[in-house]
Amino acid sequence: MHVDIPRVLVWPNQDIFKHGILAGFPASFGTAENLSKFLMYCRSKGKNGWPSVCYAIWESYAQRHFNMSHDLAHLFFESCRHICMSMKDTSAWEDRYASCSSEDTKSRMRDKVSVNAIHLALYMYSQNVTLMQTQKFSLRSEEFPTDRKAKKKSIDVRFIETFLSDIIHILSEPDSKGLPLDKQSMTILNITSLGIMFTVYTENSIRPLHEVLQQQSHASVCSFSKLTQSFNTQQVRTWLLDHMHANPFTSKRCLMHGKTVYQKPGRPLRRSSDISLDNGSTNTLTRCRITVNDHETPKEHRLLAMQYVSRQISVLSPETLLNHRVHVTHCNDASVYLLSSMKCISVKQCSRTTLVTGPVSGTLYLTGCISMRIICIARRIVLRNCHGCKLYILTPTRPLLLAGCNDITLAPYNTFYRGLAGHLSHANFTVVRNLWDQPASPMCPDGDGGKVYQKLPPEQFHLFSIPFNTEGTTTGLVNKLPPEYEAGTLRARERVNKWYDNVQKCDLSESQTAQLASTLQARFHDWLESSGHHKELEALIKLRDKS
Repeated sequence: MHVDIPRVLVWPNQDIFKHGILAGFPASFGTAENLSKFLMYCRSKGKNGWPSVCYAIWESYAQRHFNMSHDLAHLFFESCRHICMSMKDTSAWEDRYASCSSEDTKSRMRDKVSVNAIHLALYMYSQNVTLMQTQKFSLRSEEFPTDRKAKKKSIDVRFIETFLSDIIHILSEPDSKGLPLDKQSMTILNITSLGIMFTVYTENSIRPLHEVLQQQSHASVCSFSKLTQSFNTQQVRTWLLDHMHANPFTSKRCLMHGKTVYQKPGRPLRRSSDISLDNGSTNTLTRCRITVNDHETPKEHRLLAMQYVSRQISVLSPETLLNHRVHVTHCNDASVYLLSSMKCISVKQCSRTTLVTGPVSGTLYLTGCISMRIICIARRIVLRNCHGCKLYILTPTRPLLLAGCNDITLAPYNTFYRGLAGHLSHANFTVVRNLWDQPASPMCPDGDGGKVYQKLPPEQFHLFSIPFNTEGTTTGLVNKLPPEYEAGTLRARERVNKWYDNVQKCDLSESQTAQLASTLQARFHDWLESSGHHKELEALIKLRDKS
């Protein structure tokens, strides 16, 4: 189904407003005035502060003026860096960092790593969007919008529309501060930096904000001057508000109008909130449904949506998933294999499910999940309101355990599939370090997770075998296991080999061998029943028969 849409649409950048918001922090450091002063400070620091600010300058300023701890300052800086910079750029730094031979050299590299100063200021200001939910906003004196029309809009759109003037104030040049907006101008550099907050859709593609505004039809509206290479600030603000729109490529729309990859009739609903979307109508059955929106979406926003996968194994082809954003919701007692290179994965309201993924070049974001087993490679991993989950992960950044997380178990990545090396290359993912055991939990007083998480004991660590073949050349783990976990896998292998040797030494007769095999098979079936793994085995048999 094709829907006519306006020539230009602008909506808040979902990478920031969906995956980059670290809720629960005081807004005092995120006011427009404070961040404007921060940018003035960056300008005064020369090449180390402008246009990109190095970490050492940011950390010093954040601790002195924002009263941030070292860990919190580092958390915001790294989150901004990995959201606003490409995987290719950050991977190059990771390679150089890994080649350093001493801790002093590594420390100097960490101090010198930089991010665009305006991007960092805008990222910090965007953290205030969480306060929109409580309607207790103190950044400006004007009242929070309460009319029905405003309430129907998404929180991120309402935030931009309400505080766009403050956002522009952060970008204002020092010599123009205090002037009315219609007397101020914005340089192309400022417009380019402002573009990090927005996604601009025009002519069936995603384009940078500064490129669209320089097109003749829009440049005249925004009073663009070729002589000064600048725009009128008030006209830019008006243009953005006129073209502001909710994100048209959501998972909800994908489930309603996307092309069906897999669909299965479900059971009657237990709650009205479980209603599944199907062709725009309200369905009275929960429906296992997997859809993609490739037919109507630019490549940057291709989405695969999956809901209500229950008591079954779901395996999607690498071609279906490649470069897609993936949204998984309401999956229970299932096994889901997403073996490809993907942009980001959002997992919501799932329980007792095993999720195995290929490389994720963006963020893996888990919300409201219970008793999940996650095996993944991801640039960033964020958990919120999750309980009893086990994560076997490979990530170059510290996993973030936000509010509501408890009983999280962490372990190193423990599997591979034949196509993994190719997918890592496609995602520009370099395996140089794995920070699986260094989570950040800023909600806890000690900042290091407190009792929120624990490491998996080495004696409980096992390699995970993917139960089907894929194309490729990878034949082993791409990550080096920590010594204690490597020793644990070797001991487990030695126990199996020793058992086989003991059986061989017993020199059993043919009837004794048959009796032993029968006893082992019976015990194995008992274990399958008691552990619940018999359902998984039956699903694998069905999957094999279908293929």
